[in-house]
Amino acid sequence: RRRRRRPALTSDVDSAGRCAGGRVRIAACVAESKGLGAFAVMPLSPGMVLGYYAGEVLTLAEMILRYGSGDVDSPFEYEAANQRAAWEAERSARGVSSSGTYLFNAGRCPLSGRTLLVDGEDPSLSNWTRYINHSTRRPALSARSEVLAAEGRDGLGTPRVTFVTLREIAEGEELTFDYGDGFDVDVLSFVDE
Repeated sequence: RRRRRRPALTSDVDSAGRCAGGRVRIAACVAESKGLGAFAVMPLSPGMVLGYYAGEVLTLAEMILRYGSGDVDSPFEYEAANQRAAWEAERSARGVSSSGTYLFNAGRCPLSGRTLLVDGEDPSLSNWTRYINHSTRRPALSARSEVLAAEGRDGLGTPRVTFVTLREIAEGEELTFDYGDGFDVDVLSFVDE
């Protein structure tokens, strides 16, 4: 019987799985299809800021280069496919997936008007908030996204996604939020840039 390899945790999670100032624990979910999840270590009150989503900041164009459809019809697409293959090989060598399932749309930059996304897939560049799972039935958190006008990379602004408790959360309860309509829809079908 093969042992499942333990997923890499983010650097802000200690050896006991605790993070967010000891208020949250990262552990396996009851529903195995979810993988890891974030759970309250103590009762949490409504309106508490628990954390900020972290990862690589991408524009829509960069996201398409990274997670695009794989069709190669022009020299530009050929070069993009080569870049993507090299990026995937580097990630694979480090044991990091390249699925695109940790993308968070932070919104449009007030300076440039460009859509910015935060890619939390690489555990070495993200934090514990990547383990917050989806629930429409009784979400515990809201995710407030904005792009701050302060200068960021290449004048794009700085995206910030804040996780805030919506209601009383019991000790041991999984921290979830509603990813929203279309979270599982192909993001490339909405590209307008």
